[in-house]
Amino acid sequence: MLNGLRVITSGVVLGAILLSGCGNSAEPDEAQQEKSPVMNENPGETQNAEVIKKGVGDVIQSIKGMETELSAEADPERIQEMGKEMSSVWDSIEKQVEDEYPDWYERIEKNLYPLIGESGNPEKDLEKIKRLSKATKEDLQLFLEEVN
Repeated sequence: MLNGLRVITSGVVLGAILLSGCGNSAEPDEAQQEKSPVMNENPGETQNAEVIKKGVGDVIQSIKGMETELSAEADPERIQEMGKEMSSVWDSIEKQVEDEYPDWYERIEKNLYPLIGESGNPEKDLEKIKRLSKATKEDLQLFLEEVN
């Protein structure tokens, strides 16, 4: 009888141990989410695309503001300030654009960085700034169409 009680007790204890491992349902769900790229990447990709679109839109607005300034007074200090603002906005999305759209990244930066650089020059070449502004804005608008 004592041996039978031990077998039953051992069986109950062993069963409880096994069931306790199965009862923790949070771990398998988290592990499943980590292994499922669809569940993890889609919301992030959508969010990244929205961040990129907003950032690119902000850079375009900065360029338009600079073009307006060039058409009006062409205040060198204001142009420099606008170039810094443009650089700051681009910096906030640059890594995402580079990672997700490397070809566009290279294309955009071929005009954007010279534009930012020229806006900071003490002796500004206004015609060069106008040309670079137009080219950069066109590239960014084309890029936005692709991201949409």
